Amino acid sequence: MTTQSEIPTPSQTPKAFYWHYAWAIVTIIAVMQMVGASIRMAFGVFIEPLTVEFGWGQGSITFAYALSSIVTALVSPFAGSLGDRFGARKAMMLGTAMFFVGMILTGMVTEIWHLYLTFGVLLGVAQAVFLVPLIPAAMLWFRRTLGLGMGVLMAAWGVGPALAAPLMGYLIERFGWQDTFWITAFGSVVIMFAMVVMFRDRPSDRGDLPYGALPGDPPQVKASLDVEKVKLFTRFMRNTAAYWNMSSIHFLGCVGHAVILVYIIPIAISEGVSVVVAASLLTVMSGVSVITRLAVPVMAERMGTRTVMAVAYVAQGLPVIMLFWTHDVTMFYVFAIVFGIGYGGEAGGFPILNRKYYGLAPVGAAHGFQMLGAGLGMAVGGWVGGITFDLTGGYDIALVVSIVTSLGGAVSIMLLEPTHEPLIPDWEATTPALDGQPESVAR
Repeated sequence: MTTQSEIPTPSQTPKAFYWHYAWAIVTIIAVMQMVGASIRMAFGVFIEPLTVEFGWGQGSITFAYALSSIVTALVSPFAGSLGDRFGARKAMMLGTAMFFVGMILTGMVTEIWHLYLTFGVLLGVAQAVFLVPLIPAAMLWFRRTLGLGMGVLMAAWGVGPALAAPLMGYLIERFGWQDTFWITAFGSVVIMFAMVVMFRDRPSDRGDLPYGALPGDPPQVKASLDVEKVKLFTRFMRNTAAYWNMSSIHFLGCVGHAVILVYIIPIAISEGVSVVVAASLLTVMSGVSVITRLAVPVMAERMGTRTVMAVAYVAQGLPVIMLFWTHDVTMFYVFAIVFGIGYGGEAGGFPILNRKYYGLAPVGAAHGFQMLGAGLGMAVGGWVGGITFDLTGGYDIALVVSIVTSLGGAVSIMLLEPTHEPLIPDWEATTPALDGQPESVAR
């Protein structure tokens, strides 16, 4: 438990890092993200084995990925509200159970519609339920230095696929695609339930103050937010342009990188690269992205948030041009490194924008709506390559879509409202304080 003596005095500049259970929460959420989301991020590894065994077209197979993204998107606003009202811990328990069932059943598919139902629908719902409430929950643990905490979480999104892609490639070659789903299901659920046991929804559940709290801050109150007032604030958020624009920006960014995440492996295989080596491209890309995933939230908090995010979107879009003339393994690795830099920074600024626009108010609904845009973007980007390949025999159209949407996202970011003042400054005057501390403390 964090005591008053362990927290810096008001005359001191708050430390950037000291031990606090907030870092345990960050670690738990990071592991949940790595384990729970990696199977979808490594979906490209399964395209070739499913095509060979069942003779399904790439458009048909990748529609399962698109459907999963669409379902996750549609469920995300509900999942965000679920976390606000009942706590992220309960949502994680429910989502983990659904994830296990979906993975086991996906390993049993024999018809394409089976894949749509299990991977597309069941895993799509599970992803939303246990992942969407996590970022808003993490934000509750930080009074200050939010960028550092979010940077660690964003970095985990890169580590997961970096580890999952080669592991899935190895398991498929060693045991086949079916056993790969089953092995992953049992291993993942053990880790995820262990994380749920250690998780706590908010600092008051442990008698702690949020990370970065100072003795001069108002005292902590152990209380839940009033459901009706959460609904009221959500209506206030929906009246701001940023609420809608951030979701559309998420959509554009996710279209841009989903094309690459899903199709970089088939693109490399079509150029004569082996499955294992092609899967390692996703590992390199995701591994490099860890650097900017960690750096961008910190930079966004300390520098111009919109500028940092716009630069990341441009850095994600422009390298895709390289793929029009990339034909050998060396150039594929060069592309993976360069693309990974922008890809890693694409999403890192959104939690910082939410904090700057809405303060310490509950943002689960806003985050869920942003994940709606992200999920739809992943669906479009993940499917467009398969459809255009079936129609044209190549990926050029999909690459153009990736470039245009990433650059379009950069333009949209610069059109967002300024971040120097909260969009709803009177939240603390009409609603209960979060952990007993009014939102104005964190500005």
